[in-house]
Amino acid sequence: MRRRSDNRKLLLPLLTLAVLLAALGLLLKHPSVAPGQGADGLIELAGPTMGTHYRVLVPQNVATSRQLEDLGTLVGNRLAYLDTGLFSTYTDHSQLSGINHLEPGRPMPLADEMVRVLAAANRIAARSGGAFDITVKPLVDLWGFGPGFTAGEVPDTARIAAALAETGMDRFMVDAATGTVLKLAPVTLDLSAIAKGFAVDDIADLLRREGITNFLVEIGGEVHLSGTRPDGNSWQLGIEVPVPGESRLFQALSVAHDAPGIATSGNYRNYFDHAGVRYSHTLDPHTGWPVTHDLVSVTVIAGSAIEADAWATAMAVLGTEAGMKLANELQLAVYFIVDGASGFRALHSIAFNRFL
Repeated sequence: MRRRSDNRKLLLPLLTLAVLLAALGLLLKHPSVAPGQGADGLIELAGPTMGTHYRVLVPQNVATSRQLEDLGTLVGNRLAYLDTGLFSTYTDHSQLSGINHLEPGRPMPLADEMVRVLAAANRIAARSGGAFDITVKPLVDLWGFGPGFTAGEVPDTARIAAALAETGMDRFMVDAATGTVLKLAPVTLDLSAIAKGFAVDDIADLLRREGITNFLVEIGGEVHLSGTRPDGNSWQLGIEVPVPGESRLFQALSVAHDAPGIATSGNYRNYFDHAGVRYSHTLDPHTGWPVTHDLVSVTVIAGSAIEADAWATAMAVLGTEAGMKLANELQLAVYFIVDGASGFRALHSIAFNRFL
């Protein structure tokens, strides 16, 4: 994954966690915890991961101090494995780096987690008509939105065409039965638009195995929530106003237990201006160019964070009109914020009604 937390996705997470904006007490670095120091009966486990940070909120009375320390270690170690062991494009020893260096025609065995992520990516790529594409790394790097963030110049059309020719979800195959990946042509993958969502769901599963049913897990804006807060009330979430440098509430959300995954993507924080034109980091996999529509923020609520994460990216690429049409066809819960001549305007799919 890219190591700049504001650059590592094609579309940046802008989900405001209202419960985190309140005074939650001491920010606790992995693996240390301090029971009794959280506000509102909550303990927070936190630390760096995947180029951003993770936060796990659990009830203060969920366990003893030693059990919480053990939980912090479990969470931290698991995230370290998912990040540097599997999904990172920044470390040469990750499994993803191994895939990217793999020669076409040679199958490579994969960890179960990688198989599941690549299978989900293939599924959502197909259902989105190619709007979601994990093979766009050459384009992201070309436009300067990759590691180091060097954006500022518009590549010439020949270089864009050359980078585009190196992409395509049909350039690799995943065999779930054998747990292997096979490249059919040279291709490099970037899982930054789906791996965080998977990791959030994975940590949620870990917590449930430890007997914890009330919690909130967040990694860089992707969220998986379960149960309630210690006072019995629902977790309070909201979508922020899509203005850089501000954290004001735009729309409060009503959460539901059957849709624990939430993700928001936006295209207004990461861009560059050149010759009077603004170029967003939201790249269209079909053209190789930044999208030009007026959609600035899109929130997806789904049955898992991995689905919400990937679909938020796909919808931000599609734009409001095409995205709304597809969301209603597939009964996806999607909330769009458009920047129009008279200010911000919100639209949402039919399935999103129950979350307002």
